[in-house]
Amino acid sequence: MKWDMFGGSIGGPIKKDKLFFFGDYQGLRYSTPASQGFLNVFTAQERQGDFSQLLTERKIQLYNPFQLDANGQRTPFPNNQIPIGLIDPVAQKLFSSKYYPAPINGNLERNQTNTSNSSISNNQYDIKIDANITDKDRLFGRYSEGHQNNPSTNTFPLVFGSFFTTPAHNGVVNWTRTISPSFVNEVRVGANRTLVHNGGTDNGLGNVATELGIENGNDRGPGLLNIGIGGGVVGGFGSSNIGTQQKFANNVYQAEDAVVLTRGRHTMHTGFEYWRHQLNIFYAGNYGRTGGMDFSGNYTAGPGPLAGQGTKVTINGTEYVTGAGEADFFLGLPTHISRGLSSGTWGHRSHVLGLYFQDDWRVSDTLTLNLGLRYEDHTPWVEVKDRQANFAPFTGEIEIAGKSSYYKNNRALYNPTTWTLGNFQPRLGLAWTPAALGKNTVFRAAYTVSSYLEGTGTNLRLPLNPPFNTEFYTDYSPLSLPASRTEAGLTVLSSPSDPFAGATIRLWDPNVRPAVVQQWNFSIQQQFKGDMTLQLAYVGQHGTHLMVPMPYAQKQLLGRDAAGKPILAPSPYLSGNPPLAGIGQISGTESNGNQLYHSLQATLQKRLSNGLQYQVAYTFSKCMTNSSGYYGSWGGQTLPTNAYWQNLYDEKAERGLCYYDATHTLTSYALYELPLGRDKKIGNNWNRAVDSVLGHWQLSGILSLHSGFPLDLEGNDVSGTHSRGARADCNGQPAKVYGRQNSPKGGFQWFDPSPFSQPLPGTFGSCGVTVVRGPGLHNLDLGIEKQIPITEKKYIQIRSEFLNFTNTPILNSPTMFLGSDLGRLTSSQGARNIQFGFKLYY
Repeated sequence: MKWDMFGGSIGGPIKKDKLFFFGDYQGLRYSTPASQGFLNVFTAQERQGDFSQLLTERKIQLYNPFQLDANGQRTPFPNNQIPIGLIDPVAQKLFSSKYYPAPINGNLERNQTNTSNSSISNNQYDIKIDANITDKDRLFGRYSEGHQNNPSTNTFPLVFGSFFTTPAHNGVVNWTRTISPSFVNEVRVGANRTLVHNGGTDNGLGNVATELGIENGNDRGPGLLNIGIGGGVVGGFGSSNIGTQQKFANNVYQAEDAVVLTRGRHTMHTGFEYWRHQLNIFYAGNYGRTGGMDFSGNYTAGPGPLAGQGTKVTINGTEYVTGAGEADFFLGLPTHISRGLSSGTWGHRSHVLGLYFQDDWRVSDTLTLNLGLRYEDHTPWVEVKDRQANFAPFTGEIEIAGKSSYYKNNRALYNPTTWTLGNFQPRLGLAWTPAALGKNTVFRAAYTVSSYLEGTGTNLRLPLNPPFNTEFYTDYSPLSLPASRTEAGLTVLSSPSDPFAGATIRLWDPNVRPAVVQQWNFSIQQQFKGDMTLQLAYVGQHGTHLMVPMPYAQKQLLGRDAAGKPILAPSPYLSGNPPLAGIGQISGTESNGNQLYHSLQATLQKRLSNGLQYQVAYTFSKCMTNSSGYYGSWGGQTLPTNAYWQNLYDEKAERGLCYYDATHTLTSYALYELPLGRDKKIGNNWNRAVDSVLGHWQLSGILSLHSGFPLDLEGNDVSGTHSRGARADCNGQPAKVYGRQNSPKGGFQWFDPSPFSQPLPGTFGSCGVTVVRGPGLHNLDLGIEKQIPITEKKYIQIRSEFLNFTNTPILNSPTMFLGSDLGRLTSSQGARNIQFGFKLYY
């Protein structure tokens, strides 16, 4: 990795004591050397229908979806041999094409290579002017601009590259007037604009989908749509976003006025804040501009059609899992087909107004009260030309912005309500220093309420609804063979006679409202003799009305019949409008999430003296919630998960640990200025040459430790309800965590997978949302800094930073999808990184 950061700043007077300027520039060039990694592609035998290696090495048994026994059960392919006559034409053309090279060895894994390259180029600068207009009036203006470019490339033909550019502009003007020593007013206006533009490149391959025989695969440009393969070994290829995936212009205009007034023991703060948000967006949707097809392994699982990939069977005393996505692709049997938008820009607008008053009242020399109240109002999002639609949840009536009779706010198409105190939010605090304790002990307490309308993600915004925009999704049931094969491509996603057939719609609950977060704390701080303090604290937080994406199209599971098949009832959502029955997916938005956090915290701090300062902070905490967050969790140590509930109709089953819950957290830092050099204890009489080498050294370090994050165990949906957050079954005993136990397949086997299994057909997984914890963090960063004096006011600063000094692997989360790799950990992040810096101060 190569990381270059450079820049400088300059400032000074334009007119003595009246007008000043300041400017700076910073450039960043980050690049990773072309690095070769391994891919998992179809083996030479698998390309001929011989999947026996899956059976012997991975204990994966494949079943024949075209052949059922007298009981309606699928029969296994003997020795995982699929007759070559069953190969799908698209798979056959792919295997013989130049786009999908043959494996370089006979292994199931790591049998092809890909060389990737990525870089970041960033340039930013600031210009600031300060003016002392009068003794009571000060004015400054600042303009900032930045441009970032982040491309990536790959050498394997069907692993496509990407582009990402982000220009940003920001400006502010601030006027401060000191009316009197006890009366100060500050006025500020500002504007911020960012433009995010990203997408994928086609590697110059031309119309790959057409060459492979996939209909409508290149009607939006060259390349190959995403071919997602799961539940086996082979990795997916292609891209759902070739071309522009998102072009997102975000403008924020801000105006505020703040007054500080002091009267006796009262220091009062009051004022207002106003923001206007403008979003102008093209977004192809989560399914992508190019679209994709997913092969999950459900059709080669068994023995029952609803078994789902990952179902365990025992054959001749040996346990196997069933189904593999690569076998489904070989047979041309997709589980899902989807596609987003290719064009169309829309604009959302909203305002936020905040009014506040706070009195910091020094009741006595030992007691201070903070008494504040804030009023904050968020206007609902409206589309600038009313190009958005919503649906009445149960009648299914289509509501067009500006024409709705169902919603009070007929432009926003939802009716936001407020919490118990309306838009008023108290801010209360106290600090008490008892004289009886020598004024060395401080008791503090605080309670605040804040409210904000969550961003909710571009993908679920109402302008993406028909008739203005239409995104398509088809989910095939494993009870029967899919209605289309791979070669039919994306032609099955729309019907000229039914504009809603296969469409994905967004439905916002009528009572979507801003989230409310209550926070409180109580602490005791003890000042020891000298420069040491110790603080013990309890901190709590309760969030309500958090945004949760809801799978409104999910059917209701009433039980199972005598044959073990699910008994289902239709979703009640949109049920009053039969023409909408052909909708492919309903992605809902509802503010019904909640979160509760409690923690005990301890902080030991030494203020700077004798060149040494440090702090050690420890937190013991627990966080519970019924939602992983509107965007789900992220990658790395927290494993990406789906934000949707497993069962729309069972909220209680979704309550569990927050994905970012870490029971133990310890962070500490230390900084030590060595007592060497002129004006120091040692070397005060050194000459300049000796001092420039031996003097003015500083050491610093940061130690970060935390326990592992809770992880969610995902599985295939076998309930028959089209669950979007399916989980596995937990079979009693908790999973034993092995930690860094070597796996025979490579990497670590982090935990024992045996307590987990695929649920029975027609049931939901019994596992909770967080069943095991992943790896923790152990990281030490060190820094060394040296100052070289040039003159009294000029000096050079040289520094070196060692990130992850001990080069301790920061392990990512293990595989948490039910299958043969469950619990296996194969990647890490954050190898030791050494940075050097140079600054000239003058």
